[in-house]
Amino acid sequence: MIKKLTLFLVLFVTSNAFSQINLDQNGVKSTVTNVLSADKAQTKRYEIANVGYNYYHWQTGGLIIIELFQEYYGTGYHKYIIENGYGQNSNSARAVLKLVESHGLVHEAIIKLGTPTNLATTLGDYINQQLPIYLDIKNYARYRAKITYLQQKVDVVTDINQIKINPNPVGVNIDPFETPLDLNTNLKITGAGNHYILNGNVGIGTDSPDELLTVKGKIHTKEVRVDLGFTPPDYVFESDYQLKSLHEVENYIKENKHLPEIPSAKEIEKNGLMLAEMNMSLLKKIEELTLYSIDQNKKIDAQAKEIETLKNVVTRVAEIEAKLKGK
Repeated sequence: MIKKLTLFLVLFVTSNAFSQINLDQNGVKSTVTNVLSADKAQTKRYEIANVGYNYYHWQTGGLIIIELFQEYYGTGYHKYIIENGYGQNSNSARAVLKLVESHGLVHEAIIKLGTPTNLATTLGDYINQQLPIYLDIKNYARYRAKITYLQQKVDVVTDINQIKINPNPVGVNIDPFETPLDLNTNLKITGAGNHYILNGNVGIGTDSPDELLTVKGKIHTKEVRVDLGFTPPDYVFESDYQLKSLHEVENYIKENKHLPEIPSAKEIEKNGLMLAEMNMSLLKKIEELTLYSIDQNKKIDAQAKEIETLKNVVTRVAEIEAKLKGK
């Protein structure tokens, strides 16, 4: 009997050492994946789960928690929250991924969301979708992922409120990536639009801010102050500044259809408008225009004096002619 019990325990431990660990605590379920790893030369991507959902209807378990445990040569822990389902992101068909905790010294993995795909089922005339969830790993790192969820665990996702945990995902090669040292949080704040903080960049109306502040939409403000990273163009007024002649400017405009040192309409459409740079360029053109106006005014003054001189000459000639006729 003791031998049979020992054999059973050995088989149980061995089986669980190479399989997922599943737990159901009164409807709150969790699954721990096998060890997933990468090597030094090649980063890897693992599709650890797929979740079925519908953005246009109430459903069970729109929230999924994923914890990453680094188990090789250093400490590392990450906790992600995935929000999806009705009302999330204003029915924009895009889940929100948040990194809410990050501890330890090793940060060699990151959770990514894939592109949603349509399922063959519908709910209320709206097509159900499934969302792949990826774990990306680099630099010899080894991770276990603990996934906590409310959805029904299935082998194949066909409907909403379902999740498939891949027991042994096959890693695929991907390009190197950077993991954030601080919390990498997409934080929805308020309103009908999308408002996020991503790697320290703030996005309003966009979930992918590429600058410290990225706004997709209109801005209403009382005043904007800009610190310049370059010198304003007062050098235009220096005595050695080479001001183009109006003839040169005219020829440039005829050939290029825009002012010198000002981007063309096509360039602005493609690259956007850099306000600080454009304001300085416009200021330079205003200063050059001022010089043209001053020069033109000097010519007008000189012509006025010439005209006055000619008037005096005409008057004197008329007086002389009148005297000659009177004789």
